[in-house]
Parts: sequence; structure tokens; C-alpha cells
Amino acid sequence: MLCGPVAAIPVLPLAHPDAPAGAAAIVECASCGLRRLDPRPAADAAARYYAADHNAFVGRRRGPVRQRLWELLRDAAAGYARPGPLGRPLAALLGPLGRWAFDVTVPLSGAPRPRVLEVGSGYGDLLLYLAARGCDVTGVDRDPRATAVARGLGLDVRTGTLAEQAFPDATFDTAVLCHSLEHMSDPAVELRWVWRALRPGGRLHLAVPNGRAADFRADGAAWEHLSFPLHLWLFDADTLTALVERAGFRLLGPPRVTTGHRLIGRWLDEGASLGFAAATTRLARRLRRRAGDRRSGDVVRLMAVRI
Repeated sequence: MLCGPVAAIPVLPLAHPDAPAGAAAIVECASCGLRRLDPRPAADAAARYYAADHNAFVGRRRGPVRQRLWELLRDAAAGYARPGPLGRPLAALLGPLGRWAFDVTVPLSGAPRPRVLEVGSGYGDLLLYLAARGCDVTGVDRDPRATAVARGLGLDVRTGTLAEQAFPDATFDTAVLCHSLEHMSDPAVELRWVWRALRPGGRLHLAVPNGRAADFRADGAAWEHLSFPLHLWLFDADTLTALVERAGFRLLGPPRVTTGHRLIGRWLDEGASLGFAAATTRLARRLRRRAGDRRSGDVVRLMAVRI
């Protein structure tokens, strides 16, 4: 996708009954280093792997207390001042924590009613939050179950690909692709459609799993972000940067490779099931994997502007 058809280096074999001869693999381009699934599922078969419990489609699972905390952190990260005397102090205090915790944050301190497009919007959780904060939101998702849930929440979420929607050029101020680009058959083409949909100066917020993650090297097929066979591409900071710049965007600072909040969430989950002594031992092992390598976290985050 980045440099044309060249030799590929096997990285990780993966058994799968639907693949030719019962096996697929993660391979790495010998020229640019981009990693991908080879072979990938056929388009008509891929939908079967999105089970009803896939995290993009199940709807909100948070209880009311957790939901309020989620919105409080979202507001702080986005610079949205809540009403009341504590609104601005809370935003200043919790902003860094919120920006660390969420893979994508859309700033809410600029245009009074920004037009936001989310590609791969699932059941519309982020869009629902942004609409409640005054944004004009639109979503696109290929799964009709997800879009039906989102429309039931009163959101404008379309079924299909971005190309099929035929939005007029320069319609949106902001585009969000949060853990969706790695699912797409041709991310380069997708980003060109995003470029067309954004106005000049519009911003792109992007997050994908990191194909150079320390846990991928250590855990292999058990790595939680592999999502085999749903993830067709494994980007890293360099290959994602090259792809975004080729599509006509300019980066707003270097990509960020992050992992901390995910490690804490996993520690809490494992502590509840295995005991916190065992969970802490596993956490220490994961931290050692990342020691001295700031690019080995689980997620690559990137912000860019359409030029």
C-alpha cells in the first residue's frame, strides 16, 4: 500500500480454518516495514467475524457513576468548561489525565458548532457525547447492526463506506478514525476520501494499534490488539506518518505511542480474577518490556491537518 508490490518477511504465523491451507500470517514489507495480514478474509466473509459482542457494537456498558466519570474526563481532556464555579478548575486539573486516558480527543474550545465526521463510528458512543456538547455529528460504519443502534439514539450514522456516502467536498471541520483504519481494505484510499470530506485546515484525529508494540513481540497471537482476522494492517509511528502525509495531511506534532491507561485497566481486570499479587507481577513484566523504548506502547495516536 505504501511502496508497491515487494517481498514480504513472515512475522507471525496464524492458524485459521477459513484461510487457504488453514493458515495465514502477519508479514512485513521488506521495503517500508508496513505489516499486514496475508491473506486477508474475503469481503463477504469478513462480516461473520464481527460477533454480536464486538466492542464497537454492543452499546454502552457503563453504569451511571462510571458514565458520569467518563464524561467528566472527556470534558476535561477536550477543554470543555462545565457550568458552575468548579468547571474551569476541574478542566485544568483533570485535563492531562483525560488526554492520557483517551486515544482520541476532539477539542471543544474552538468553533461554536464544529462539524464532526467519525469513520467507523460503531454504535455512536463518541458521537453521542460530542452531540451533547454542541457538535454537529455524522458517522459512517459498515455494520448495519451498529448503525441501527446509533440511529436509535438519534444520531445521523450512515451504513456503508465513506466513499458510498458521496459527501460534498469540504463538509466537515474534524474527522475521527479511532481504531477503524486497521480494519479497512485500503487505508490509503480511505484517507483520501477523508481528505476530500474535510475543509482546508480541518483536523484529523487518528488512533491505531501499534504494530511494533512490546506486547505484540512477547504475546504473539495472544496480543489483545491483534484481533485476528479483523485487523488487516499493523501500522507503527513511521508507516502511519507516511500514509497520512501521502494522503495530503500535515502532522500536528510527532505521533504519540501510548499504553499506560491500558496497562492499568488490565491490572485491575487481572487483579479481580487472579489476585493483585499475580496481576502486579504481570504488570511489572509488561513495564520491563517497554523500558528504554518509548515507541513500544500498544497504540499510535496522531493528529494532522488537511492542507
